[in-house]
Amino acid sequence: MKNDVMHAMRPTRRAFLSGAAAGLAGLPILMSASGRALAADQQLVFWSQLAGSKKAAGEALEAAFKTARPEVALQSSLYAEPSQLNEKMLTAINGNTGPDLIVQHWDYNLTYASGKKLVELGKALPNVKTADLDPSLLAYGRIDGGQYSMPLYGTSRGLGINRKLISEAGLNPDKGPQNWAELREWAKAVTKRPGGGMLQVSGIQLYQNDLEAFELFTLLLQGAGGSLLTADLSAPGFAGPEGVKALTFLQDLVVTDKITDAGFGVGPGGMANPFNQQRAAMLVAGNYSTNNALKAGVEFDVVPFPKESGGFTSLVDPFCFAVRAGAPNQEAALKLVEFAMSPEQQVAFAVASKNVPALKSAQQNKDVQADPYLSKFIKTASYAPPTAPATPVFSRMMSLVARGVQEVIFQKNTPDKALKAAADEVQTLLKKS
Repeated sequence: MKNDVMHAMRPTRRAFLSGAAAGLAGLPILMSASGRALAADQQLVFWSQLAGSKKAAGEALEAAFKTARPEVALQSSLYAEPSQLNEKMLTAINGNTGPDLIVQHWDYNLTYASGKKLVELGKALPNVKTADLDPSLLAYGRIDGGQYSMPLYGTSRGLGINRKLISEAGLNPDKGPQNWAELREWAKAVTKRPGGGMLQVSGIQLYQNDLEAFELFTLLLQGAGGSLLTADLSAPGFAGPEGVKALTFLQDLVVTDKITDAGFGVGPGGMANPFNQQRAAMLVAGNYSTNNALKAGVEFDVVPFPKESGGFTSLVDPFCFAVRAGAPNQEAALKLVEFAMSPEQQVAFAVASKNVPALKSAQQNKDVQADPYLSKFIKTASYAPPTAPATPVFSRMMSLVARGVQEVIFQKNTPDKALKAAADEVQTLLKKS
């Protein structure tokens, strides 16, 4: 989800390599381990979104694969944003062309899968044992009973805190809030409004955009015992008593407790967001939050997000491999997926990118756990539910729920009416899909 909303597209890192000429003479010449010249007898066209913090990790993965599989001529193209890759994919799919393999945000992959444009990977990858993978990340690639995308990595959500501001308020930053009552007390304690007037420091930076409003509500919904959709994904579940309780709690923080102002922090984010300007003490944080916070000089830390009556919750957001149905080089594509899901490559990618590996054993690897922030996001990932709102209408559902949340924050609607209106529209979308 992150970096998939309200961001401008950027140019690709390198041009898409041209196809090899027909015939063995036109294929790239590689060297075997013994020094014997080998002609790469398989082509593999790979489009990915491994940009930004994943760039070095993605390049290392490709280099390692080329060394391990010299028989495969890898032609890779990088796209800066999921939306940019999606535009290329839709054009290619409609023309029955395109890459053999992609790494893309999970919700786009589900859209392709719903149109029967992807290979079912559960049976195609017998050497990748799904029982060895994080079930929360895996769930986002499942649709109609099949596993149509395979998570390479994911991010998770926790409660990001400014340790300095938390300590100054007399709170213990080493032990975060354990329930909603404590979260509310923390938010009130760190809020600074001299004389009850202008906001100087917000207790919680609620959201910068629709996606963050949706994620905050989702965490509170789960914390109240609810879920976005019913178990069979056929109907909305967020408008029930649990959803109303979650949105009422959020409303009380703003309207009653005045821990922030409606609209505070809405904008492009990055280094300019209130948390990184030390004008907010807490926020919903993901792996992507770490670098900017540290660059801004924030004493950044991450603790689990509390449920209403104790315990913790989270959500994960994977980027996944998918193989295009009808692609001419499916065998080579599956080789790269299997290679990337190996313990060695999962650890290497996690250490280089600071993202949560899909392989459970890699999550507990000593080199991965040695990273002080990555280890905490792996911990928060363990609190995510093993199910997912894996539906092709997810992005539209997200916008509808976020609109309802913001209507309540701005006192334009009540929690029950706002959620009922959003649920009615989501139900229509689900029926059409």
